[in-house]
Amino acid sequence: MILYRYIGREILLTTAAVTSILLLVIVGSRFARFLGRAASGRISLDALGHLTLLYMPYAAQLILPLSFILALMLTFGRLYMQSEMAVIQASGVSQRQLLKFAFVLALLLAGLTSVGSFYLTPWTQEASARLLEEQRSRTGFESISPGQFTAIGSQAVYIDRLSDDQQLLHQVLLAETRDQQETLVVAQRGFQQLEPETRSRFLVLQEGVRYTLPSTDLSLMQLDFAQYAQRVSQYVPPHIQQQVSMLPFHALLGQDSIEAQVEWQWRLALPIMLLVMVFVALPMTKVNPRQGRFMALLPVLLCQMLYLGGLMSLQDMMMKESWPIWPGLWSLHLTFLALGLFLCWRREVLKP
Repeated sequence: MILYRYIGREILLTTAAVTSILLLVIVGSRFARFLGRAASGRISLDALGHLTLLYMPYAAQLILPLSFILALMLTFGRLYMQSEMAVIQASGVSQRQLLKFAFVLALLLAGLTSVGSFYLTPWTQEASARLLEEQRSRTGFESISPGQFTAIGSQAVYIDRLSDDQQLLHQVLLAETRDQQETLVVAQRGFQQLEPETRSRFLVLQEGVRYTLPSTDLSLMQLDFAQYAQRVSQYVPPHIQQQVSMLPFHALLGQDSIEAQVEWQWRLALPIMLLVMVFVALPMTKVNPRQGRFMALLPVLLCQMLYLGGLMSLQDMMMKESWPIWPGLWSLHLTFLALGLFLCWRREVLKP
């Protein structure tokens, strides 16, 4: 039907526009964080683009439900403002039929969100974790510039020259403050060494002197060495919650741990939230042309934020075992579904 194609096109185009803007803002913020890590030497510059790209599916699955509800509100609000809705209803199209059509569109977007939540996001998180681990095992000297102090871990490093393959440092000065004790190390050469068992990264210095600077007792300690190893980073294995977040959906269903059960409820929560919010948002689009179409936008956005924030809070509470796995997140879904059905009944949206 021409009417449904017209409304559907408006909703989907607005959804795409809102998603693009919000994705640009959120991904830009994440890119700034990755840039800070690159500046501190924790990741190399060539990994920035890959990590940012791998973050996009996770951000998109959070943004898509909000974008669709905003698009629904803006499109139907405009129809009421320009009195097009009065013509549509006079043509025999009821609000119940429009609700069915909006729900069908929501099913399509929920299916897209499910693909991202069930499979694409876990795969990108696993790839991101592998890339970060790969970065930890690299030299870590890409960000060091000769003639400048650079932070590597908790130490400040100054070098006179760096080899062409960025594997060997020449004329190294290393300064560290730990437990109110200042240490200064001067060496002729330095290179990185990765401990295979602990996966900790060491800066190995050769032919130098280690000074323990005076503190309260004004004593200076000097140690000449042929080779000296200073740990600059320590491997921290991923938490079990991070491990289950990288598993595909079918693998989660075969596990009985609390973390796995919470994770698959969370992955289902985003598509379900999109469907439930249709019943909350559509009745609120019915506004008086004199009020403006943005009159009902704020309450719906508030409901959406409360819904998403409530899901995240319950997820955290379930991880800490302060909220039961059952009903778990379903209690919040049923609460907002009841609210949506009440609004539909109150605004007579369900009438044939």
